[in-house]
Amino acid sequence: MRLFFKYIAVFLALSLQIFPQEEPKYVKVEVASVIWKNQSTNELFPKDDNFSLASEILDLEIPRAPEINLDTIELAEGQVKIDSEFVEKIFDNRVEEELEQGEVFVPPKVYRLIDKKEHELNGTMRRISQIKDLELSNHKSWFQPLDNEENTPFILVSDNENQCIVKVFQSRYPRIHAKCALGTDVLKNSYLMSKSEFNVKSLVGSFEIKETDEEENNIESEIFVLDEQRRISLDEFHYFDHPKIGLLVGVYSYPKKDD
Repeated sequence: MRLFFKYIAVFLALSLQIFPQEEPKYVKVEVASVIWKNQSTNELFPKDDNFSLASEILDLEIPRAPEINLDTIELAEGQVKIDSEFVEKIFDNRVEEELEQGEVFVPPKVYRLIDKKEHELNGTMRRISQIKDLELSNHKSWFQPLDNEENTPFILVSDNENQCIVKVFQSRYPRIHAKCALGTDVLKNSYLMSKSEFNVKSLVGSFEIKETDEEENNIESEIFVLDEQRRISLDEFHYFDHPKIGLLVGVYSYPKKDD
């Protein structure tokens, strides 16, 4: 019997190498945080002086062309300086052409802020911004792999008055975990990672917050907290409700499905 299980173990190990692995799924995520002004409620909210949304949060970066100072590089005679921004633009144009022609699947550039002109919810944002006592505090969009919960970071959506983070991941079904807090600085006990740090996190482990010498007033204050996780379907619009704060979230398939 033990020999039988050995054969099974060897077969499974070889099959992982013989059969091609499924390409990871990618999604486009778009989030806008909401603050409800002048809203009264009988609900009681916790008081805390040391609340934290998450220990580690990925702070998305604006995409920029590689910065290379070619003036500091000694070029041999006959060599030509290359404009890296021009090369990247050519590559991006070629990728778009290949996608349009259906020649090859090209993964999107993940965890980078998408230009506002390419947001899916711009029309929705304009309409709901007219609602009385509603304030849209931030609006961001990005591409990411649809990975399991452990490998997916919380993304910083808003770090202003309403501080929000979201995690979009794959369990049995796609899911969203949304967290917001209003009332005090809840990010002071979180480590805000750059994309570069996130890429090497599996090698270096968790990051530690640097302690400051500044004396802080440990005065408990009322915090309005939204913390909800739910199953979702792709290419749909979702709202996370709260008497004081909220989140508008859209998660879309990549490449975008034809209507």
